[in-house]
Parts: sequence; structure tokens; C-alpha cells
Amino acid sequence: MVCAFAIPVGVRLPLVGPGVTPEGLLTISRSALELGFSSFWVGDHVVLPESTTSVYPHSGDGRQPFRADTPWLDPLVQLAWLAGQLPEATFGTSVLIMTLRNPTLLAKQLSTMSWLTDRPLSLGVGTGWLREEYDAVGMPFERRGSRAQTDIALIRELLTRGRREYTVRGGDDEPVAKTFTMLPASPAPVEFLWGGHSPLAMRLIASVCDGWLPAKQSLGSLEGHLVRLRAACNAADRDFTELKLIVKPGPGPDPESGAINADNLEAYAEMGFHEAILELPYEPDLAGAVRTLERVADRSRLRSVQTISGKEQA
Repeated sequence: MVCAFAIPVGVRLPLVGPGVTPEGLLTISRSALELGFSSFWVGDHVVLPESTTSVYPHSGDGRQPFRADTPWLDPLVQLAWLAGQLPEATFGTSVLIMTLRNPTLLAKQLSTMSWLTDRPLSLGVGTGWLREEYDAVGMPFERRGSRAQTDIALIRELLTRGRREYTVRGGDDEPVAKTFTMLPASPAPVEFLWGGHSPLAMRLIASVCDGWLPAKQSLGSLEGHLVRLRAACNAADRDFTELKLIVKPGPGPDPESGAINADNLEAYAEMGFHEAILELPYEPDLAGAVRTLERVADRSRLRSVQTISGKEQA
């Protein structure tokens, strides 16, 4: 059974745990492919504090929708593993907290993953919200947005050229410039999709990113953000139509932001979005995850068939 979605729909996979084993992840993924979903996406956290004063920005009450003891896999290792199991699938992160990581080491991971899988990667990236996580891994929380812009440029250079100039210590500890190589370079495209919607985020997307992958928003909010993103592109002399736009409706941490059905998918397509992502609940049971996929596929496919044929009644 293949669904005729108005735009492609990917799946953000659930977190692992007693309800979802490695075999369960493959069952969910293979079911999604059979139902017509287009891609797989995974989220990111490195370490989580048992208590926090940081405000989660994507829920109405500011509380994170997962427990501190919820298992999070490393996203790039998980996607490389999935790529080996699902040669027909495409992948992305939604989102990788890029500035928790050293950019040169991240570039090495990405180039290795690209070489091993030889397929494109949609790298949804952001700076996160959890100050304590930055403290735990030894990275500065402040100015993480401006660092992200520099980091993306650095990573791109290493992925495409396989070399870059670094300032290192010379014989008398004086700084000297040396050119370093990092091979293999990336044989397949790695696109950067920014996950935020602040004024800084809009400028960053327009200047250094390939697209936009915002957190869940209402249709009205998305329309306003798109106006601001177009203005940022105009200010940066960037062609707005070059950007890849991905929307995240569906259950997720904020169910009220919109369902995935044929009517909404058509609305997103008219707004210019190129793909949607169904966010499966963070901690479902295996059967529940598969039922969610089937339910979304059914209501999207039926309405899409009606739209295409023009003969069926709604």
C-alpha cells in the first residue's frame, strides 16, 4: 500500500526503551516505508539533568515532555545503523544540538557517515535550550547562535574540500597557520536545516543554511514566520525559493498545533513546504506506533485519492 501524500511525509522515530527495541525500530521503519512515508528523523540529547530550571520552549507549560532517565541514542550512530538496514530510505536529524559538539569532530563523523552510506543527509540543527547540558559537556551556552554560523561554515569546508587552515601552536607556542586535511570528503550532499524561528535564526537560515525545519507551530504562526524568512533572504540577497522547507505537525509534544491529514498537507504545500514530519510519541509501545502510522496514512491517502480523482465523495 503506497500513499499519495500531497507532499512527502517523513517519520520522527520514537526513543528506545522497553517498548521499542532495535528490532522494534526496524519494524516501525519498515512499516512506515510500506505505508508510503518517505524518510526517518531522530532527535538528540547527550546527557539530561535529573532536575532543571531551564524552560522547554516547545510546550505550553515549559516542561520537557520526556523524563531525565529516558534513553537517547546518538543520532548519527543510530542513522548509520538504520542506513545499513534500510538501503532504500533517507534520513535526517530533528534536530541535532550542533553547538554541544566540537565542529571539527562533528565534521569527521558526518564525512564518515556520508562515505559509509553514500546517500544524502538532511541535518536539522539547532542550539538547544538546556543550559545544564552545555555545562555538563564543557561547552559555552552563551553566544551559541553566533557560534553555530561559524561552525556550519567550518563543517561545510571540511565536508566539501577535505582541508582547512587552522591556527595552532608553533615551536615557541606562538600561533601559526597550518593547513590540515580531513578525508574522506563527503561523497553525498549534507544539507543544513535550521530548527529555530527567532530573528537571529531567520538571518542564519538566509546566510548559511539550506532550509528551515521549525518546531511545531500553528498554520497562522508559520505564515508569519515565512514572511520574516522571506525578508531575511531579501536582506541577505538570497533566493528564498532555494530553501528547503519542512514542517512538523502531528502528535509530538504539542498535539494542538495541527494533525497530519490530507487537508493540512495540501495547506502546507500551498504555503511552500516541501515535506512534513510525523512526530511519533517519544515513548510509545511498538503496536501503538504502528497504529499511529496506519491511521495517519489512511486519512491522508483517502483524501488524497479523492483530490486526485475528483470522483469520490469526502
